[in-house]
Amino acid sequence: MRNEKVQLRLPALAAALGTAALVAVAPAAANGHHGKPHHGPKPLYVSHKGSANKSGDSCKQAKYNSIQDAIEAAKLKATVVVCRGTYPGGVNLDRRVILSGKPGAKIDATGHPYGVGVSASYATVVGLTVVNASDTTNGPADGIVTVGLGPHGPVAANHVKIIKNVVTGNLGSGIDLNSTSHSVAFGNRANGNGVGVNLADDLGTPARHNKVVFNIANKNFGGCGIALADHSGAGVTDNLVAFNVANNNGLSTPTAPDASAGSGVILASPVPNAIVTRNTILSNKLSGNGHAGVVVHAHAPGADFSGNLISKNLIGTNNVRTDANDPRTTGIYLGSLAPQTITVTGNKIHDDYFGIFTSGLVTVVSRHNLFHHVTQKLGTFPTF
Repeated sequence: MRNEKVQLRLPALAAALGTAALVAVAPAAANGHHGKPHHGPKPLYVSHKGSANKSGDSCKQAKYNSIQDAIEAAKLKATVVVCRGTYPGGVNLDRRVILSGKPGAKIDATGHPYGVGVSASYATVVGLTVVNASDTTNGPADGIVTVGLGPHGPVAANHVKIIKNVVTGNLGSGIDLNSTSHSVAFGNRANGNGVGVNLADDLGTPARHNKVVFNIANKNFGGCGIALADHSGAGVTDNLVAFNVANNNGLSTPTAPDASAGSGVILASPVPNAIVTRNTILSNKLSGNGHAGVVVHAHAPGADFSGNLISKNLIGTNNVRTDANDPRTTGIYLGSLAPQTITVTGNKIHDDYFGIFTSGLVTVVSRHNLFHHVTQKLGTFPTF
């Protein structure tokens, strides 16, 4: 079972996403092949040696040495190409353009509230390395977030594509699909952040119909690999989390009682009457996390976690930092103060004491799960 691999194939991706456009955009932009487009506005190049007296036809002839200046000068739907080098964070993607990094293009967000904040709907961020966002006083300290800080406060964007970026060392989330709908995080590496990939509703706007697919979210020290969390009561609904790898998250301190913990994928809320519904957790590979591979934490009364589906995931040894009422290694942990019914089907769980553990008022609809080297398929505790 340890050698079994989740096959990450583009036909499966296309079926999951329901769009050919994403598949078309990702390879060309992310690999640095930024030739002149056949249609649309001329690309704008950003280089440390950029100068207004140059032709603007390539990195060597870049007209801009500031990412923000190039964004503000770009026509709608144009591409802003960031050439090799390290640039400051706090970039506001406030126009509908493609922000595309050449190999070696890095944004260092030390001292900034984010590396790239997207406030323009239908914008794209592709091929960048974004590191070290650290200002938690004035912002989320995220690498890339679907919210930008405008003159009148935070502004969220919808239909955002975040494709094949590397985000690491950010104190908040590597990628944060926050208060957004119909946005996509595809093919990113979100390792070594507070949280790998986050879906939340912090601005009081739902996070819904988003897709988090084919990402790697490992060794995120502050919490989970991938988190779906209702913080405002607006709701986190109808999202797809599929074909990701999320291993060894939430392990920044080694021992209890002060141990940190984080799951591979968590659906959670601390607020009363929370709404985290109709989300699909599909075909992810999850192992070595502080909490279980897939976790539900519904901490407050009145929470609605109905319609969530946990299906076809490959789950190894998890819950190595333990969880409420569960001190043993566990594949899937479902805890709730309010009554919930959760469907768990077709998962492969191996090398855990508990396959599935429920704490509190949780009913599991369990079908066709496979257990290998699992001591007890189902464990329960009456309260959460």
